[in-house]
Amino acid sequence: MARKTAYVGNSDGALSLIELAQVRADRLTATTRAMLAALRAQFLSALGRTDDALSEVARADEHFAARNPAEDSAWMCYYDHAEHLGSTGKALIPVSVVRKRIELAAPRIRQAIQLQGDNYPRSRTFSRIRLATLTMQLGDPRTATALGMQAVTDAAHFHSQRIRDELRGLAAAATPHRRITEAAELRHTIAALPKLEATP
Repeated sequence: MARKTAYVGNSDGALSLIELAQVRADRLTATTRAMLAALRAQFLSALGRTDDALSEVARADEHFAARNPAEDSAWMCYYDHAEHLGSTGKALIPVSVVRKRIELAAPRIRQAIQLQGDNYPRSRTFSRIRLATLTMQLGDPRTATALGMQAVTDAAHFHSQRIRDELRGLAAAATPHRRITEAAELRHTIAALPKLEATP
């Protein structure tokens, strides 16, 4: 519920829901607490509460370091090191942008991409788009374009509105660099993607 609430733009409502889920954290495994803390960090970050987001990422890291996968339910098997880095890296992107410090988020996302590999192509696509967008905002636009083009290629394999939304965010981040040929080509490639038909 918190994820869906955040997706429609209600970060405050999502924060309330995730905090409700954390009320009885003593009953949860360390892996589950890490996942919830990473989500809470994302919602705090979206609300501009950057100091709180940084603290919550640190808390998520502590929980993850204490995890014992043997204790986790089957539905938590997806939350491995790559997923943790991707989730906490996503939480730190707004913090990086506000503080103009790409190193706060980029290393986590870059490592997540390396660990996600071919077993998690959708997660890896999200991570590539996010790293490209952050690099476009705070780093080298040509490096960002190369990452972005790879993400566009990957995105063609998925019928996902969320991926398309993130690609549009990448195109917007490339707009200030549109006089650079590569960045202009990236924007054109994203704009030319076929529209997704609504599923019944």
